[in-house]
Amino acid sequence: MWINLLNNSIKFTPVRGTIRIEAGKNNHLITVSITDNGIGIPEEERADIFKPFHKVDKSRDPSVKGNGLGLSIVKKIIDLHTGDIQVSGAPGTGSTFTVTLPQSIKS
Repeated sequence: MWINLLNNSIKFTPVRGTIRIEAGKNNHLITVSITDNGIGIPEEERADIFKPFHKVDKSRDPSVKGNGLGLSIVKKIIDLHTGDIQVSGAPGTGSTFTVTLPQSIKS
């Protein structure tokens, strides 16, 4: 899950771009945000990016590989851990993927 999110940030961020990772804990929730200053995701596409085989930029450079499965797998893993994933940002300014997961509580 983390590798996919980081690989996407790297893949869609220009050379000498910026990727920032932040993590925090609030009550029993862990939040991790991965922010880049890459191509961004249009708001109208955000509802579909977690569907299998969905690609935001269908005309993108063919050297950028991908089959559209990564984010659907990420979403499934997060759902299995009763977590949540949100995406924000704008085309041309980058994206932020924020993952919230419950903290494991040991007895």
